[in-house]
Amino acid sequence: MTVPFPPAEGEFRAHQIAIAPDGTAYVVPSGFHERLRQAVAPDREGRDPKVALAGAGWVCLQADGMTDRINVDAPDRFTDAVPIRQFARAHDAGSVAIAQHPSDEVIRSTTPSTFSFDGPADVE
Repeated sequence: MTVPFPPAEGEFRAHQIAIAPDGTAYVVPSGFHERLRQAVAPDREGRDPKVALAGAGWVCLQADGMTDRINVDAPDRFTDAVPIRQFARAHDAGSVAIAQHPSDEVIRSTTPSTFSFDGPADVE
């Protein structure tokens, strides 16, 4: 598998980051998640690219720059809060919404810079 985007190399200031199942983070330009999905999860066409990537074990982090919330699409089994906290700090986020797939549960927190999957959060 060849990822068509550069590794983030610990830099989480980009507005969109995708983390591979092996833990490597990549900078994904806005609107290019479809291209990433085609490269790493071609068998998951027909779904929203970020949901398809999460279904394939990837984590997608997004800051829209319009609000102080970050959004995350992640597989149900993902429990590593470190990249979420790093991304939140890099974007001075005041909240986080983590959509888990395939369960479609959403975890929200108003303390994203200290977020923990074991800590207090609202689950929908």
